[in-house]
Amino acid sequence: MLFSDYALSCRLEAAEGYACRQFAMARRRLFPESGSEAIRVAGADVVFDGPDSPITQTFGLGLFEPPASEDLEGIEEFFRNRGAPTQHEISPFTGAVTLQLLCARGYRPIEVSHVLYRPIELPIESSARTEPSTHIGVRVIDHKEAALWSEVNVRGWTHEHPEFEPFIRDTGAAFVNRENSPCYCRNRRTSVCSRCARPSQRGGPVCGRIHSS
Repeated sequence: MLFSDYALSCRLEAAEGYACRQFAMARRRLFPESGSEAIRVAGADVVFDGPDSPITQTFGLGLFEPPASEDLEGIEEFFRNRGAPTQHEISPFTGAVTLQLLCARGYRPIEVSHVLYRPIELPIESSARTEPSTHIGVRVIDHKEAALWSEVNVRGWTHEHPEFEPFIRDTGAAFVNRENSPCYCRNRRTSVCSRCARPSQRGGPVCGRIHSS
């Protein structure tokens, strides 16, 4: 059983920051008018992907090095110049110094999230009722299959929320075009489906993306 310590938190936060930074850079290449941008301040990834994007925030603030007031001022200016609120996603291991600095500047908590994780080294313990399937194969997609992968992504994520289709189509294109982040698909006999496996091991039922470092 893994212990949730500072080292694990650093790995998860670094992976999340990397994935979101690469996403923003891919969107900027595909849609230059989007204004997507990512910088690094005091060891934290500072990402802008539009004022309402869920990844427009910081990742790893205070985890890799303690920020100073000037660092926070620079981050706030980065978001303010792009018409976005300043939001920080921080780890419980960030430490009291960073939390006190944020409180002194008027920040307040708005959400508490939990990250699920599991080891992926072989052998992986599985349920006694689980048997390997010989009908399922997983492979990295070719760039020529980007349209197919994006379509599967859209169909999976918009099953219950069709109003999100334009947003999901845009994000699918960005995922496929991220650097050092190959997408994969799962083939079952004659059908194609996929599953999400983000660097932090959080995911959804349909769409796949994997981060390699």
